[in-house]
Amino acid sequence: MSQEASDGVIAPRQFRDVLGHFPTGVAVITSVGDDGQPIGMAVGSFTSVSLDPPLVAFLPDRGSSTFPAIRAAGRFCVNVLAGGQEHICRTFAMRGADRFSAVDWRPAPHTGSPIIDGAVAWIDCELGDVHEAGDHDIVIGRVQGLEVQTPTLPLLFFQGGYGTFAPRSLVMASRGRPSEAVRVAEAARDDLERLADTVGLEVRVLAREEDGLAIVATAGNAGGADPVGAILPFYPPFGGTIAAWGSPELRAEWYDSFPAELSAEQRAEFDVDLDRVRERGWTLTFRSEAATEAETLVEAMAEYGRTPSLERRLFEAGKQMSGLDDPDLLDESTAGQVRTITAPVIGANGPLLHLTLYGFPADPSLDFVERARDVLVAASRTLSERFGGAID
Repeated sequence: MSQEASDGVIAPRQFRDVLGHFPTGVAVITSVGDDGQPIGMAVGSFTSVSLDPPLVAFLPDRGSSTFPAIRAAGRFCVNVLAGGQEHICRTFAMRGADRFSAVDWRPAPHTGSPIIDGAVAWIDCELGDVHEAGDHDIVIGRVQGLEVQTPTLPLLFFQGGYGTFAPRSLVMASRGRPSEAVRVAEAARDDLERLADTVGLEVRVLAREEDGLAIVATAGNAGGADPVGAILPFYPPFGGTIAAWGSPELRAEWYDSFPAELSAEQRAEFDVDLDRVRERGWTLTFRSEAATEAETLVEAMAEYGRTPSLERRLFEAGKQMSGLDDPDLLDESTAGQVRTITAPVIGANGPLLHLTLYGFPADPSLDFVERARDVLVAASRTLSERFGGAID
């Protein structure tokens, strides 16, 4: 709604209301005072300034009681708060609070300023120029070191409240009423638990959902972040079993979703691989540096969400994984490199679920791998018959 300034005078309330429609990140600026004690303040006005040289800035209120001590120290660390750290922001925004009493931290490598545990990132700085700007100062920091500490979503301040970034890719697989895949996975719960117990491995159940490739259930989870609800990308080489048993339209979507252009030759090579997967009834992946990096990133997505940074890194890892691994290469010499084995559950109208065995030991025998594969394939066929389909 439009509001005109009266005689060129902007009312403070109107200024806040209008600028409040622009979300800002939340950071805590920390340093160490002359007495050796940690000091810090919350700001919603941190920004990058220059790449060469690397400079950042924040804008403290000129009435701040903490900034003079930071200015005297001549150095500071910017802590970009995570979405779950609203309580830390509120603590550091309160006057007179014992701000570090319930905060775990460690000294930054260059300045010794506190790095707050769980912050998304830290930027260690020497204090540069300070410019007066109305009722605030503009403080320039000369960056000495920086690092992403926790690759999760940042805390945002928007229209007077706190929240976080919510890209479409972070929508859970089940919204409102459970999807068909979620309902089928729940109906197969006993079979999944039995499968995990029999092979001694984790079973992850994946399905194609509107937003990508969803982990809709697990059994025998060995610990760590619960991956259920994570939405992963659906493009080569991820989700190959889904493309193999899917319709021609779904296979085309798999290709078209790849962030770079796939040539006709590349699509033809994938078509051959997918047809072989479907003929065999199962597939596998072998360990590699790129596969290990991809798995690490998938685990991070399960814990922190499918952030744009993690998705870019996963795409780069995926580019290093050329084509789909060939199960015909499985023998005594390669069994120790098996990372996953996957088989589908087919319903009356096509593929419903894809069961993936995770957590193979460091050097499994060929007998162990083949037994796990055979038990998985038997379970996939049993479930397919129960839900009105068949592995062709």
